Amino acid sequence: MVAKTEHIRLDPPLAWVAEDSQSGIVVGLGKDSLLLKPHSVPRTASPDNINLTVYLTSERAFRFSGRLHTEADPWLVNLAEDQWPQLHELLGQLRKDQHIELCRQQDVEASDRFTGFEQLSLRPETLPLVDPSELDTQVAFLGRTFAAPMLITGMTGGISKGVEINRRLAVAAQAFGIPMGVGSQRVALENEQYAAIFRVKHYAPKVFLIGNIGMAQLLSSKALDQCQRAVDMIEADALAIHFNLVQEFIQVEGDRHFKGALEQLELICRKLSVPVIAKEVGCGMDARSVQRLIECGVSAVDIGGAGGTSWALIEGLRSQSSLVQGLGQTFRNWGIPTAYSLHHVHKALPHFPVIATGGMRDGLMVAKAVALGARFAGIGLPLLRAALESESGPQEVLQSFLKGLQLAMLASGARCLDDLADRIELGRPLEQEFLQAFAQVKR
Repeated sequence: MVAKTEHIRLDPPLAWVAEDSQSGIVVGLGKDSLLLKPHSVPRTASPDNINLTVYLTSERAFRFSGRLHTEADPWLVNLAEDQWPQLHELLGQLRKDQHIELCRQQDVEASDRFTGFEQLSLRPETLPLVDPSELDTQVAFLGRTFAAPMLITGMTGGISKGVEINRRLAVAAQAFGIPMGVGSQRVALENEQYAAIFRVKHYAPKVFLIGNIGMAQLLSSKALDQCQRAVDMIEADALAIHFNLVQEFIQVEGDRHFKGALEQLELICRKLSVPVIAKEVGCGMDARSVQRLIECGVSAVDIGGAGGTSWALIEGLRSQSSLVQGLGQTFRNWGIPTAYSLHHVHKALPHFPVIATGGMRDGLMVAKAVALGARFAGIGLPLLRAALESESGPQEVLQSFLKGLQLAMLASGARCLDDLADRIELGRPLEQEFLQAFAQVKR
């Protein structure tokens, strides 16, 4: 009996050719195995050894050898441990492009779209107290001043499309005077040829660039070296370390063990040449966790709240396993809504820089986030989709967000960002006063 394992689905499948000239398609990849469909009549001997080449593109191929089980349908190839590194490289390249296509084509957000900002309003101001020319949207962060409280959050870049996506985003970030994060640089740390995906400063030399590495990489004995390499690779001004436990657990090829990561984080924060930002990816942060991160030495946090893109769902969609798909659906809305997380953290730690990412879809939401204490609102999915569509797409999206923020300030009488905090209310404008008045009448 062939042991079952989890595999990601491949659509379209990859081509394979064996040394004996048999060929077919690869329909699934696991952490240690391949699933094959042959073009011709199946072999009679099983299990058997097989040497084959898998084609990612016409120019990029991977060679594998393993134990073939033809009694399985599709055929299963178990790979020896010395084959796993190149299999994981193939998985890493596919994962990035799959993330992009899922984000482009499918509904990958929390099913309820609930960020918590829906429950908040800015109190309108009838009189024109502020002229548009007087608005001050500048924000200070990590020793720099930026033109607006918006940040292009680090997102997947892909292998085939990554250079173009990141170039368009970097040009837009520089044009608007805001920071930009890149997606996880793990693939480039493992293979230098992919570093070009993330090197955007020759397109936008003035952009404040935030590198990105995952918490799983902190467990390596060379973690500090890897973090510094990630910074040097792209001339980063800061480094984000993303904490994505739920995503990693559901991801077929994900990491499962993170014990000891915080101890390594302390060392990295002390030794790294740039500030460190701790980043969630859709589950939100609580104040206790942020306090622990501060003790480790991070300079800011991105709370990455629930309500926007669901990486649990995305990883479920990538899998062939009904169990994994079910986990993705079960945890699709998992986490602390962005506004709740932001309020909770800012109330406990009012002077610590917080970035609010998670479901930011317009400038009014940016204004509400700032009113709750966010230094920046991180924008992801709308910009990724825009960058996939056109050269000007990201700048058009940012312009829409900026205009929405400016109008929210004008319409609430806020001359600067700090003024917004006095204008935020729970419910509809004046609702709490209205309810209190009627509650007193009934007494």
